[in-house]
Formats: sequence, C-alpha cells, structure tokens
Amino acid sequence: MYTDHLPELLSGNWVIAELDEANEYLEFLGYEEEFLISVMPHPEENPSLPYFLSLSQLKGILGRYDFESLDWPEWHVSAKEAIGSALLLMEWINRHYESFSPLTLEVYVSVGTVDELDLLRGFFEDELAVHDFEGQALVFRKVRLLRGAEDYAASAIATICHYAESCNVADDEVKGGLLTNERFQLIEDLRPAIRERLSLVHRVE
Repeated sequence: MYTDHLPELLSGNWVIAELDEANEYLEFLGYEEEFLISVMPHPEENPSLPYFLSLSQLKGILGRYDFESLDWPEWHVSAKEAIGSALLLMEWINRHYESFSPLTLEVYVSVGTVDELDLLRGFFEDELAVHDFEGQALVFRKVRLLRGAEDYAASAIATICHYAESCNVADDEVKGGLLTNERFQLIEDLRPAIRERLSLVHRVE
C-alpha cells in the first residue's frame, strides 16, 4: 500500500530506512541519520485522521531548528496524504538545511581573548581551548548545564557574568559570549544578553 505512493527517487539526502507494509510503518532517514521522518497509523487516537507523521532529530544535543514553529500537519486522512506530506517535509528541510543551527554534540562558549588567558586560567579550573574565530584568537570552554538553568545559553550567560563579577571585569570589557558547537561554529551571540544582565545587576547595586 505505502509503496504505491512512493516516488521512484527520493529527494537528495534522504533514504527509506524501513518499509513495513504489514504494520503500515514507513521510515525515512536524512542527512546521514540526523533526521527521522516516519508515517504510521494511529486510528485509536484520531479516527478521522488516522495517519500520523512525525519528525525526530537523532543527532546533537541542541535543536537544529524550531520545528514546533513550522506547525507542519501531523495527522492525515490517508496513507497517500501522509506520505505526500512527508515528501514535502523532506524537500522543505533540503531547501532550508543551510540555515539550521549547526549540528552540536558539545556546547562551547568564548570566555575572552587570548591576551586574557592568564586571568581566565586563574578563574576557570577546567580545560580551556584557544581557537581562531573570524580572525581573532578567542578562548573557549565547554558549557555545562547549571542547576536551575533552562538551557545551555542560560548556563553560559550565568558563567560569564559570574566570571566578570568575581574578577571585577567592567561590563564593556567582557569579551566572551559566543556560543558554538565543538567545531566552533556559531550557534548564538550571547554578548548583548550578557551586557544587559550585568548592567541590570549593577543598577540594582
């Protein structure tokens, strides 16, 4: 049944990983198993729209894209419609893949420049890495989730603010705040949020 609705060739970067006609389960893997798109029936959950389409990110500890905001339809009236939707989703990912956040297995944040290395080593007890980022030698450290922090960005902001306050670094002299993956590809520039948080702390004082 599913086979009747599949094209001869899939969009680039995608393969059929599993096709179980007996149980009406279809699985596509994309981008070297970074993404999984599956189609399966769940009539007990939604009798009028029994076919369920799901997308999962299989690699990385950070979301590559906010797929919730995409609001792609999950429930479909027929296998044909569900598979058609899956194929369109694959094409959409192909078109927008380059704009996704980089694949991230570990999160790093710049904590300063190489000329501050001695001060940084004195404060941060864990291993620091020096990396050339857009022509500037920056010092990075691995980000660990702090208790009470909602994500890696919040943990990184708290860590750099703690460093600045403990070492009496002026707000406008704080040079850290670039959140990257383990290949030092930029995920987010946290510097405005860090400056805002430090200025709020100092206004309260």
